Amino acid sequence: MNFQTCRERYLQSLQQTQTVSEATPELSLYPHLQVFLEDIATAHFGRDTVRFTQEPRRLNQIGRPDFIAMDGLLPVGYIEAEAYGRDLDALTGHAREQNTRFIENLDNFILTNFVEFRLYMDGQLRATANITDTPENLEGLLERFLDIGGVQIASPEALAGYLARRTRELQTQIATTLTDESSNTHVMFSAFRETLISTLTSDDFADMYAQTLAYGLFAARCTLPNATNFSRHTAVEALPRSNPFLVQLFYHVASPTLETNVTYILDDIASLLQNVPTEMLRTAFAARNHLEDPVIHFYETFLAEYDPQRRVDRGVYYTPPQVISYIVRSVDSLLKTELNRPDGLADDGTLILDPATGTGGFLLAVLDHIRESVTETYGTGEWIQYINAALVKRIFGFELLVAPYTIAHLKLSLFLQAQGWRADERLRIYLTNTLENPGEMQPSLPFAGFISDEANAALSVKRDEPLLVILGNPPYTRHSANPSRVKGNLTFIGELIEDYRQVDGQPLDEDTSKALQDDYVKFIRWAQWRIDKNGEGIVGYIVNNNFLDAPTVRGMRQSLLEGFNTIYLLNLHGSNRRTEAVPEAERDENVFDISQGVCILLCVKESDNPAPAKVYYADMWGSREEKYNALSEADVKSTMRTARNELQPTSPDYLFVPQARDYKAEYDKMEWKIIDIFQTSSIGIVTARDKLTIHWTAEEVRETVTDFVSLSVNEAREKYNLRKDTQDWKVHLAQTDLHNHPDAEQHIKPILYRPFDTRWTYYTGESRGFQCRPRPENMPHLLASNIALSVCRIVKSPAWQHVLITDKITENCYISNTTSESGHVFPLYLYPDPEELGISTERALNFKPGFLTALSEALKLSQVEPFKLPQGISPEEILAYIYAVLYSPTYRKRYYEFLKYDFPRIPLPQDITQFRTLSTLGQRLIDCHLLKESRPEVAPTGRGVPVVHRFEGEGDGIVSRVRYVDGKVWINPTQHFTNVPLAVWEYEVGAYQVCEKWLKDRRGEMLRYEDVRQYRAILVAVAETLQVMAEIDGFS
Repeated sequence: MNFQTCRERYLQSLQQTQTVSEATPELSLYPHLQVFLEDIATAHFGRDTVRFTQEPRRLNQIGRPDFIAMDGLLPVGYIEAEAYGRDLDALTGHAREQNTRFIENLDNFILTNFVEFRLYMDGQLRATANITDTPENLEGLLERFLDIGGVQIASPEALAGYLARRTRELQTQIATTLTDESSNTHVMFSAFRETLISTLTSDDFADMYAQTLAYGLFAARCTLPNATNFSRHTAVEALPRSNPFLVQLFYHVASPTLETNVTYILDDIASLLQNVPTEMLRTAFAARNHLEDPVIHFYETFLAEYDPQRRVDRGVYYTPPQVISYIVRSVDSLLKTELNRPDGLADDGTLILDPATGTGGFLLAVLDHIRESVTETYGTGEWIQYINAALVKRIFGFELLVAPYTIAHLKLSLFLQAQGWRADERLRIYLTNTLENPGEMQPSLPFAGFISDEANAALSVKRDEPLLVILGNPPYTRHSANPSRVKGNLTFIGELIEDYRQVDGQPLDEDTSKALQDDYVKFIRWAQWRIDKNGEGIVGYIVNNNFLDAPTVRGMRQSLLEGFNTIYLLNLHGSNRRTEAVPEAERDENVFDISQGVCILLCVKESDNPAPAKVYYADMWGSREEKYNALSEADVKSTMRTARNELQPTSPDYLFVPQARDYKAEYDKMEWKIIDIFQTSSIGIVTARDKLTIHWTAEEVRETVTDFVSLSVNEAREKYNLRKDTQDWKVHLAQTDLHNHPDAEQHIKPILYRPFDTRWTYYTGESRGFQCRPRPENMPHLLASNIALSVCRIVKSPAWQHVLITDKITENCYISNTTSESGHVFPLYLYPDPEELGISTERALNFKPGFLTALSEALKLSQVEPFKLPQGISPEEILAYIYAVLYSPTYRKRYYEFLKYDFPRIPLPQDITQFRTLSTLGQRLIDCHLLKESRPEVAPTGRGVPVVHRFEGEGDGIVSRVRYVDGKVWINPTQHFTNVPLAVWEYEVGAYQVCEKWLKDRRGEMLRYEDVRQYRAILVAVAETLQVMAEIDGFS
């Protein structure tokens, strides 16, 4: 039968049905479309094995596509049919959402209205045709659709893309199934939540389960590389029978009770994997990473495609084998030399746990190291006996995510079976949340007993086993899934973390909630607790290196000093969040694909040894390859166990890094830290959505706010590109905040956004509203007449230049957008009632009484009412004195090693003359930085001759390419500012080269008259700043 005949029969059947049928349009036409497609496939193209199966419609359910083209058991493609003749460009609501999802997640998909056919492949529109047009168009489209050669996969990244799209569709289908509380999948979800992960949501379960099924199929395919009929049914053959949990889980997948809207996409995944050349994956990873195991190392590639943000949120980054081998060999060495275990990791009584197992890289390395040790010492025959008699029962792992848990079981089982393991007992890797309370045993659940059995087995290990070694790579994420408090009450891990909130027996004097919320900190605390419980042991982690010197975790450092006898720290650096001087190397790279620097932490606790801890430290710099090579050949003995590596951490900071001793005593004599001088402060405003909340003019704010509140949540998210909601910023909460504060004239305010850069925002002071964190406890004081000091507590830059005055509400990155370099804002005055700021003149000083007393004594002046100020001294003069000190080049350079770790300390003046001189210079700086110069169009040269920074050249004034050439600052190819000294152009505040930053932030914008005037004023202010800084040093 030729194509024209098939086409004419289809058109005739459509016309007849449309004339007589009163049924739902697309349902009544399904049989005709099915016959037409099968006629084309079999009679015209000769594809006798292709059939089109129809999906029955279910109310209130997101189903699979209406038709699936099957070639035997393998899916070929999918078809969704909308109502007859419906405009496919005008779909709305459910139809639009569903078809968008199909297009994005299915590789071979046709959307039709029975007349028009659109073919989408790999998410792209590839062809369109109409049944009434030239027959060749539709014939060609259907021929491409029915080409069942399968996708061609040439790289791991390509496979990750194909697999990720299908997994997202699988996640959607599972989420839909969970709306039916009687479904088998919902029963499983409930069992998971009740026994394994108490905080599990339905969305989290859908994601977790989709990953598990999709990646489990991939792992099974790699385990069965020669299978010619791979399917979700045959995948069960690859599962280790030593794990009843996994066997039961995947039997559910292969069973006929699995929901049909889930099975279709699982079958599609199996079809995809049937065509995967597994040797290609093995070769690709071996070439890149010296690895031969695609099952473990493909997971990170897959997750980066499937949900890159979730990968970041969960801190999922897999450890290079060179790092693992260094930690494993070092732990083995420390067991022998410091805990009197001559056989090291091979010791029969040494129980080993990885509390964040992931895909099992650390445990695999431990097993391999034990194999080498036993065979070398006792022989290969004893090794086989040792595996079955003593090994498996003392190797433990905990993992929260089911997909990597599955991989770990597969890989370790295959390794051990290859070594002669009989597999008559389960591997002791458990699906559990390490940080949850090891409470009471769970009763066995009906229909899901295997899940409660898993939970109880993990609980027994957490609570009872005498673990001697805890090692691994805990997740790094500040947005922890393991809160320290739930409904105001401390959780199990929250109670443990409380020990890190004090130093020298006193509570920390600042908010440490964010730093101590990071999962890696909690995993360190958990390991410390578990080793304490055992009385001796070793912790070996690779972690975020921020804890080495961050002031907010100094309580953690002191606790580790008190809890262990020896601590070894190998700082691998590699951060692009802080600028460090790199010795003896042209560059420094991270051993992970992350921006945060890392270090290896090894802690040893000896039994009944009360001696204070010794701390050893070493740096490792260089390229990634250089670090890999060094780690492959080294262990703790060769890298740092020498006297020259020993640190002496002392109160109050207990730093775990070497510290210059020059000037320390001198600096410590300055008793007054900025935080101790002022009563009230906060870091700057965090909007969470700058592009929505920050604008160039008040009118732009008004227009945006008016439009934003008029839209639905989804419309607003799409129009303003607002990404997914977070815990502290949600579209609907932002809109509610604006509805509750409708007075635009009262709430539209200027905000200092970057140095010398005032923008506009809508400020209500409502937390988790239009702005994420508006700092209502502090920022309203700057809505009235006031000035404030903005200074960073922690500095990761190579120079300390992190202070700037402000007289407006201030954004968090005003001084720096480098991670951790948040600007803390210290107002000069405090107003009693933020609601009355516009009319109240009553205000108090923000200086602490103790500081004013100390200052008065240093100046030999009495204190006077109403504020107890030194007689004849104003609050502004005191702030100006502080500002001058912080702008002294000598002060910044001399005390840099101390300034970068905590708030700066301010020396009291030697006498009234020094105070007034520095105060006068500081006031000149404040006036400059608030752009209060009376003649901003001129700048002093130091010789009394004014130099005009003219704006030259014809053009449109649009900033396109900013560059500095021979004293000229060009904003585009034809226009520039003149007479700009190089020192002015290069001047920096915090993380910004201010004269460059101000212009680059306006790229694509036209400089208005007032903008030109302001930039000229900035050039003047910077030149004056350089001159005043020199005068400060000249005097002091």
